[in-house]
Amino acid sequence: MGRWFARVPGAAVAAPPTRHLASKRPRRWNGPQTRQRSQQRMPRPEFDRDASPEAVAEALDEHGYAIVRELADAETVSRLNADFDPHVDAVQLGRTDFAGHRTKRINNLIAKSAACRELAVHPTIMGVCDRVLLPHCARYHLHVTLLVDLQPGETAQELHRDGGIYPVRLPSIPMTLATMWACNDFTAGNGGTRLVPGSHRWAHDRQPTADEAVNAEMPAGSVLLYTSNLIHGSGANRSNGNRRGMGLHYNLGWLRQEENQYLSIPPDKAKDIPHEVLKLIGYDFGGPYLGFVETGHPLTLADPALPRDMDRTGGAAITARSRAIKPLYLGDTPDDGLD
Repeated sequence: MGRWFARVPGAAVAAPPTRHLASKRPRRWNGPQTRQRSQQRMPRPEFDRDASPEAVAEALDEHGYAIVRELADAETVSRLNADFDPHVDAVQLGRTDFAGHRTKRINNLIAKSAACRELAVHPTIMGVCDRVLLPHCARYHLHVTLLVDLQPGETAQELHRDGGIYPVRLPSIPMTLATMWACNDFTAGNGGTRLVPGSHRWAHDRQPTADEAVNAEMPAGSVLLYTSNLIHGSGANRSNGNRRGMGLHYNLGWLRQEENQYLSIPPDKAKDIPHEVLKLIGYDFGGPYLGFVETGHPLTLADPALPRDMDRTGGAAITARSRAIKPLYLGDTPDDGLD
């Protein structure tokens, strides 16, 4: 899959000035409001599977990432791998340095795996999304799905930020929340994701040093979460086996999704997918009037049994959440000529 990001180090892309949505009570985003500490004194934000969404969200605010160990059980992981094995076998290796010349990637995972659909709406993950993304949108959506299978001999990926696909200058609100599910063990030796803790707070052009990156090491079934502004990248696979991870990323509902979920799962293929999942991939409003169809709610295209009420606002809940959002500046300064 071709992806362009603000990459670091060595090939940083300077994004243009921030162009946020405008509203009647603007405010400036000054980054997470928790106390900074040196990376040397920061404990790794790792949790057991019974961790609360509140605790995980707090770790994301402070560190930019968190790991929940063995959130998916062994049976679910086995089903995931069985669902994806034929697709991984059939796909070619990557053709770019960024995608990896010894890496296999597949997308449209919602259509390929029932186990993936279950994890996409896992209560813990939804609870974290509610706390990280929902303060800034009326509805979040599934942004992109990708399976990343690093083969032996793969080199380390260039460090980057996922938020680089949007022309927003840092620091900014978290525009996406990524989850990377370990389909087998992640280690420093087999390409476990490299992270730069605290880099979600950094100024736009700051570059990491080599000793600031750490590897996400976790057993199969665990999930790594990180926000759009965290610097990260796949590690080098120096082992004799593959390293497989399933990425399910979520974004603010008023932003364009990276993966075109509607073409990947058009209405005629959506009828067997649970409504909760369909709404998450975009068969729902992203805010009042954002995403309506002629019959009203976009879910009516996937399920003809639903009433065609012609409502194009998204309903009372969407409207209420939209009104609760703290508006952002459209320009760089409050005196940019906007009323």
